[in-house]
Amino acid sequence: MIYRVEKYLDGFSTCFRQWNAEHSHCRFLHGYAISFRLHFAAKSLDQHNWVWDFGWLKDKNHTIDGMTAKEWFHYMFDHTVVLSQKDPALETFKALEQQGLLQLRTLPYFSCEGIAEFVLNTLNPLVQQHSDNRVTLFRVDVMENNKNLGAVEVDYAH
Repeated sequence: MIYRVEKYLDGFSTCFRQWNAEHSHCRFLHGYAISFRLHFAAKSLDQHNWVWDFGWLKDKNHTIDGMTAKEWFHYMFDHTVVLSQKDPALETFKALEQQGLLQLRTLPYFSCEGIAEFVLNTLNPLVQQHSDNRVTLFRVDVMENNKNLGAVEVDYAH
C-alpha cells in the first residue's frame, strides 16, 4: 500500500522570462502569481498516522542554505525575478540587482517544468533525511496564475 498527501503553497509573486522563446511574447519579462503543489508518498504512516507532518516547512533543524523550507520558498519565489542561468541578458539583470532594483534568482533552466525539477531536487533530499527515508517527495506541480501547470514526477519506488 502507498499513502500519499499533498501540500499546496501559494502567494508568490514572481517575475521571469523565457529568453529562448523567440516566437512568443514569453521572451519578455512578465510576472505571475505562482503556486506549488508538493506530492509526498510513503509505504507506512508515522506515529501520528500521517505520511508527512507539514510542520517541516518551519523546522529549523532541517534547512536549505540556513533557511527553513518556508523561508526558502519566499526567498526564491516571492517578489523575485527568476531567470535561467543561460539567459544571455543575465549580466544586465545582475547589474539591476546591484542597483537595488530587483531580487535575482537563477535556475539551471527556466520553465514551470524547470522550476518544478529544481524544487524537487532541492527538497526531496531534505524530506528523505527528515523522515529517515520513509517519505519521498515524488512530484512537484508549479502553477502560473492557476491557468498553466508544469510538473515533474519521479517513479515512486521505495
